[in-house]
Amino acid sequence: MKLLFEYRFIIAVLLIIVLYAVLEWQKFKTILFALMLQAKDKAKDFILRGGQAQETWVIDKAYKFLPSRITYFIDKGKMRKIVHYLYVKARDKLDDGKINGSSL
Repeated sequence: MKLLFEYRFIIAVLLIIVLYAVLEWQKFKTILFALMLQAKDKAKDFILRGGQAQETWVIDKAYKFLPSRITYFIDKGKMRKIVHYLYVKARDKLDDGKINGSSL
């Protein structure tokens, strides 16, 4: 009986960790999308010039929102890939309301 309780406890803890990670990922995606919109706004005001400058600005600002222990695992190259991936997904969603690869 005690062994069964231990397995339930371990499973519950793992589910809580996974749920926390998913919720934090959603929160971080929301922050990145907001930063992308701010970068586009700055580009319209001629503060940022070109897509590369916008991407670099978003990456620099996004690093400030990450906990320091996470920045050990996510360097600027990985962050650039995440930002680019989310940008492509957002552009795809905006073209016809679906994420289906139609904007590529």
